[in-house]
Amino acid sequence: GALPPAVRPAEAAPERCLSFSEVSRPETIRAICHAEVPGWSSLKAERITIDQICEGLSNQLFKVHLDAEVSNTIPCVLFRIYGKDVATLYDQELEIDIFNTLSKYQIAPKMYANGEGWRIEEWHFAVPLKTRYMRNPSILTQVASQLGRLHKLSTRHDFPRRILDLKPATMQRLQSWGDGCMRTAEKLKLLPEMARLPIVQQIDTVMAERDWLRSYIERSVDLQIRGSGMDVVFSHNDTQENNILQTHYGLRFIDFEYSSMDYQAYDIANYFVECTMDYCHDKYPFYTMSLSDYPSEWEQRLFCAIYLSEYLESQVKLDDAAVTRLLSCVDRFALMSHYLWCVWSVIRGPQASTFNEFDFLHYALCRWDSYKRHKHALLEKGDIGPAEGRRSSAANGEAPSRVRAASGSSFSRPSGKPYVLGGMLTGSGVLVGAMAVALVARMLKK
Repeated sequence: GALPPAVRPAEAAPERCLSFSEVSRPETIRAICHAEVPGWSSLKAERITIDQICEGLSNQLFKVHLDAEVSNTIPCVLFRIYGKDVATLYDQELEIDIFNTLSKYQIAPKMYANGEGWRIEEWHFAVPLKTRYMRNPSILTQVASQLGRLHKLSTRHDFPRRILDLKPATMQRLQSWGDGCMRTAEKLKLLPEMARLPIVQQIDTVMAERDWLRSYIERSVDLQIRGSGMDVVFSHNDTQENNILQTHYGLRFIDFEYSSMDYQAYDIANYFVECTMDYCHDKYPFYTMSLSDYPSEWEQRLFCAIYLSEYLESQVKLDDAAVTRLLSCVDRFALMSHYLWCVWSVIRGPQASTFNEFDFLHYALCRWDSYKRHKHALLEKGDIGPAEGRRSSAANGEAPSRVRAASGSSFSRPSGKPYVLGGMLTGSGVLVGAMAVALVARMLKK
């Protein structure tokens, strides 16, 4: 069964984690929460307990709660710390703006207070989704349905124009994160112990791939078919295990710091890739990867059929051409997922730890290898022409991919309201998976 996230007393955090920001020390967190959480300033500060949540690679997360229940008082909050280097990864002002918008729609948690480098949020009594459950049909279909709803959010009449007008985030980050990766790598090359690391030695090859990847993705931009994967929609942009909560009313997305407008295929591709990654590993390098856990073609089609049925508000079957078309685009964006998280990890490498000794440069190499492996698979299946593949350095000399990729329309079959997300808005979420699987079973019989 699902387990709550691992926590430790904030006082037990190692010194390297306390240097993550100016407000990472327990006494600072306690003082801020005592002053800012509604109803807490009248209580003794000693009644406030702080536990660090041992997950999250971008932010530090703390569960801050009272030692006993107090009538008509908030019992528990989430204290989020961005860190000193957040500006190298995303625009904090834009992130606050998006968070407030989502909170108004009851998608994101309530925000009680925020300041320079920190935010106090509503606490959800829930547990994060574990990687081993991400391919369970009940979970897979709930995520697909919720993602379809999230991607329709920007069609609301009251959706802020300032967010709607943003350029696709993947293309923006391909440039900004790529530039940041180059700057970081140049500094790492000056350190003998870092300069010999494989990812640092290969950084010029990684950067040489950027222009090719941009042109490869943009090849589909002119495809004016709704739901084909290139629709620019409001996207989560970090769909992975720790950012999806299991609640008593269904699944709920959290942690929207990378959310923005983006191509719809990216969220789907990222979820498929994250099915192979487990960040709740307590031994070096503090993550594991299992390529065999990439969703099968049937699972990919199930996901996309449910997603499109919600997104297009029309019944879409697993063998429909719309599913094949979307999966072809998702396949391409799996490359983008690997590439962006590779360069992101190089940037994160020298920065302070959030809660453990996660080896970001080891992870960067893992994602770069996965990028090359997946690209080779696309080359083998003909999605990348031989001449086009030769123009890019990454396609040469790679072993055949073990990652399953959707191909064609044939596959082997195994023996409310559109913006509803989160809180009361997903009241029947637990039933979505079972209903969706039953629907698919009926589809397959026809």
